[in-house]
Amino acid sequence: MAQAEKISPLQWVNIGLRGLMEALIVFGFGYWGYHTGGKTLWKILLAAGAPLAGFGFWGLVDFHQFGQKAEVLRLVQELAISGLAALALYSAGAHRWGWGLGILSAIQHALTYLLGDRLLKD
Repeated sequence: MAQAEKISPLQWVNIGLRGLMEALIVFGFGYWGYHTGGKTLWKILLAAGAPLAGFGFWGLVDFHQFGQKAEVLRLVQELAISGLAALALYSAGAHRWGWGLGILSAIQHALTYLLGDRLLKD
């Protein structure tokens, strides 16, 4: 049995940032959906449907099949999704939350690579 790899405190911080970023993406799409919908039914449908569409796009493609380009394509996809969620927050009137999500996403992705990690595991 292989010995488990020890995770550094900074890697734990990055895992926490990742979880926060993903939660804010869900919140951002839901917030936008709620504030975009007119009647109550549309508000509810868009508040639930927008995050589902965002994460559906996230899980749509298995980038492992793209070989050497896989990591870059996954990074572009993740930055696009978090960027769209940040833009959704901003356009729904939550300007600080939108900026915060954009900055958090940039920090989390940069820290991932600075720690020598990758978005796609083999």
